[in-house]
Amino acid sequence: MDNKITRRSVLTGAAGLAAGAAVSTSGAWTLPDAGGAAYLSQWSPPDNVKRDLTPGPTAIRMACAGHRLSNVDANPAEQVEGIRKLGYTAVEAFHVGWRMMNDVEVRELKAALKQYDLWFYNIHVWDNIIHPDPELRAACHREYLRAIEMAEQMDIDFILVHTGSRGPGKPSFAHPQNWTEETWKMSVDAMKKVLADSSGSKVRLAVEAINSNNLNTPAAHVRLRDDVGSDRLKATLDPTNMVHPGTLFRSAELYNQCFELLGEDILYAHAKDIRWAEMLPGLEWVIPGQGEMDYEVYLTHLSRLAYPRPLMMEFLNRGSGYDGPDQYPQAKQFIEDTATRLGVKIYA
Repeated sequence: MDNKITRRSVLTGAAGLAAGAAVSTSGAWTLPDAGGAAYLSQWSPPDNVKRDLTPGPTAIRMACAGHRLSNVDANPAEQVEGIRKLGYTAVEAFHVGWRMMNDVEVRELKAALKQYDLWFYNIHVWDNIIHPDPELRAACHREYLRAIEMAEQMDIDFILVHTGSRGPGKPSFAHPQNWTEETWKMSVDAMKKVLADSSGSKVRLAVEAINSNNLNTPAAHVRLRDDVGSDRLKATLDPTNMVHPGTLFRSAELYNQCFELLGEDILYAHAKDIRWAEMLPGLEWVIPGQGEMDYEVYLTHLSRLAYPRPLMMEFLNRGSGYDGPDQYPQAKQFIEDTATRLGVKIYA
């Protein structure tokens, strides 16, 4: 029996296995029994999990959510040197902190980015594309188009987007209708409309998973890509946004399936860690290295991609209500030390 998952087997519900993971026809990511009685929930990893730690030749470019570019009441060209001196070689902007610039401003920023070898790779849009309020939904659509226009001005390859929520809030709003076929169609149609209304653009949409909406598995990424049917639709990889109690201790398998199914469609990645906080299934973000995510497997997968990807640290210690900038050096050091031990290159 061929156990390799293909895009076709993901979407047809074939009993394929990729690093111990199976996918149902609904797109839900499930895990096979790891051993033991059938009445036990198999949340422990099996003994034969594949952990290929062979490094690839591609360097990873570090970025940090605590040091984004902003041109609202600020000069981004002046920020570039400071971000680079902190050891980061890639940077993004948040859509509410970015505006269209005049030609002089664009030239100054591009010159600074080139001088300090800082890659401005993305504008992150945090808006609900299927918001239940028609006016807010339309405003989000316009914001997506505005972000594409701003990305074009700076020769940025992609913007980060989300499939949205049926709830009256941000894309992460958990709503009981988020995982219905009706909601899925709404998300697909919304993405198609953004792509159609920006059809002359080469800027791509890198969609990020969020475990409180319908894009919450590697298979859902594949299905969205195929249902939208555009080469401009790609992926932002955030494995912790696909974690639930049943997969928390099986992150190596989750990473394996993400890279098996998405591969070069991953345009950039997020660096977070997560742990189980209480008896009830309450998960919280923690500084990388203090949770359950298998960073050895993660970094080696990234190093085997065809060209460098940004790896952006964010949400370090949110469970304690604190995400202070002094935590980022600790997280960065852990990632760099892990990479050095594995022979994975960090771009510097």
